Parts: sequence; C-alpha cells; structure tokens
Amino acid sequence: MNSEFYEDREQTQVKHQILVRYLSALVPIVGTWASDIVYIDCLAGPWKETDPNMRDTSFSRAIEVLRDTRRVLQARGQNPTMRCLLIEKDPQSFRKLKGFCDTINDLEVTPRNWDFTAHTGDITHFVKSRNKSFPFIFIDPKGWKPLADDLINPILKLEPGEVLINLMTSWITRFLSDESKHFERLLGPDLPRLRQLQGQEQEEELVRCYAAKVASAGNFNYTCTLPVMKADQDAFHFYMIYATRHRRGVEVFKETEKHVIEFMHEKRAKAQERRRLAQSGQLSLLSAEAHYRERRFTEFQLRNLERAKNQLLAMLQNAEQVSYDEARYIVMQFSAVADRDLKDWLADWKSSGCLTFGNVDPGQRLPRKGANQYLKWVKK
Repeated sequence: MNSEFYEDREQTQVKHQILVRYLSALVPIVGTWASDIVYIDCLAGPWKETDPNMRDTSFSRAIEVLRDTRRVLQARGQNPTMRCLLIEKDPQSFRKLKGFCDTINDLEVTPRNWDFTAHTGDITHFVKSRNKSFPFIFIDPKGWKPLADDLINPILKLEPGEVLINLMTSWITRFLSDESKHFERLLGPDLPRLRQLQGQEQEEELVRCYAAKVASAGNFNYTCTLPVMKADQDAFHFYMIYATRHRRGVEVFKETEKHVIEFMHEKRAKAQERRRLAQSGQLSLLSAEAHYRERRFTEFQLRNLERAKNQLLAMLQNAEQVSYDEARYIVMQFSAVADRDLKDWLADWKSSGCLTFGNVDPGQRLPRKGANQYLKWVKK
C-alpha cells in the first residue's frame, strides 16, 4: 500500500497493518476447517480517506487480504466461502461505501446503512445463516459510546469468532472526569476507581479493565492489547484490543505485534524526519531512524515486562506446579512482552536454583510448548 495516502495519518496506517497482518495469518488457519469465513466491519466508514480508490480504508485492505488468502486456500484444495458485512451509519459515508461495494464482483460483499448497535440481532443472523461460519469482527469507532458492552454483547458472544476493537484512550482519558459523559456503560463499576488515577497509570488501567470486560462478555479465554502511538507526539492515540478463545490466535497476534511495533516506529521516524525537513529545510546525511526519538513506548514496555514477570512469579510461588503452556499464554497477553522474555526469566530462575522443570527430556534446557511440561518453584 502506497504510504503517501497515509501521510500525517501514520496511526491509521499502523492500525490497518495490524488488521492486514492478522487476517493474512488467520484466514489460512481458519479456512482449514470453516466452510464460511465472515469479515464484519461494524463502523466501516469511509472517513478521511485520501486515495480516490479507497485503498487506504480498513474495508478495502481487508477485502484484498481475503482475495489473497482465498488463493492460498484454493492451492491447498480448500474453498470456503468468504463474505463481508460492511456497516456504516452516516448516510454520506454509506453512499461512498455502497459505491465501492458495487464494484466488487468476486466476493460476497453486503453493505448496510445501519447503526450496528441497533442491529446486533441482524449481524448474528447474518453470521449464522450458513453452517460452520467463522466471523472476524472489527469495531473501530470515532468515540467510545458504541463500545458499551451491553450494546455489543450479542456479537461478542458469537462462537466461534474473534474480535478486534479500537479503544480510543486519548479521547476517553481526556473526558473521563466529566460526569456528564456517562462512562458507566463503558467501564461499569471500575469507573470511580479509574477516575482517581492519573496519567499513564489511568490510561493503562483503563485498557486492562475494558479488555477484561470484553473477555467476560464474550467468554473469551485470552485478550491481547497493542497501543498505537500518535504520529506527531510521544503519546498513545489508541489501543487495539484483540479477543480470542484459542491459544493459536494468541500466537498469531503476537507475531503480528512483533512486526507492527517495528513498523510503527519506522513510520513515525519517517514522519518525524518529514517534519524536521519542513521546519529546517536542511537535508541530513543520517537516516530517519538515526534521528528518531520516543520514550513513551519504551517506558510502557519496561512496565509491562515487570508486570508480566511479577504475575508469573506470584503464580509459581502460590501453586504446587504450573503448566508451562498456561504460564506462557498468560505472559503473552501482556503487550510488548515476547516469548524470549519468558525464556530468559525461566533460565535465570532455574540457574539460581529457584525453579525446576517437570516432564522434560534429559538435557532439555527449557520447556517446550505443547509437550505437557510444567514449572515447579522450589520452596526454601
């Protein structure tokens, strides 16, 4: 995708990259057993698109992924149907959306001029109208009101299925103390406590609380969150919240996260260099990456590493033994925490005599996933 269409919208490009990378990996996996794959964009837009062909929109990027992955599946002899339900409430945006959909003749694309929160029954009916359907639901609002769990519960409960939600934390935290905004529907009983917090602590706890509400409402086993930085400030603009019921989904999302974090920093570095050049008019012999500055994400990552390590440590110390797989997937739900971080902690604890591994092969240095191996803290 040509980056010129995302100039000064780098955060949108990062968001679309998350969607594209994850769908590209998900569909070939799901297509091995599902006979119908459904992509649902609950707030499709378009809005602020700059490409006349709308290639810089979430729905266009998703359709391209479905085309590409269909070819992959067909090469394997698998041919699930692929459908899109693209929903937009605003009449003017919907006219653009429908005009785009009218040009698609190789996929089943259904545009609807709905407020999706008033049509969750129709959405679930659309999904269930065919057997062995797997829906992937994308909810990307401009604000926060459509994300109240009582509004989206019916589609969160679709099983099987997964959801990706954009939580606009930069907007929410700006107005969280305003009692006229009725955040109770979004945050429930956590709201009074969250209002007592400040700054980064408030923002990160807000995300944790909302992700937990999504998990509970949809009976999801795992949620992962990924912050996306503003293009022009050392701050987070929003968090993408991903929910799944399967460990394989966590694996794929973490691979997506690894790529997207690098992609985000690369795009922000180029945006910073573009602004530096516009202000100074002077070219630099150094790369954009050499000039790049950020602190917020690094601090966030360090805090998450500490949180994940402490949660794992408490779990190990309070249990007779812990499945390695269980420990691994708990740690992996922390944003910007990688598999290698877990392995480093386990290796350090083992070398210090605090941890032993069970059911491992002779000479095996660290446990392996899927091998029914476990961790046991040495109580002294």
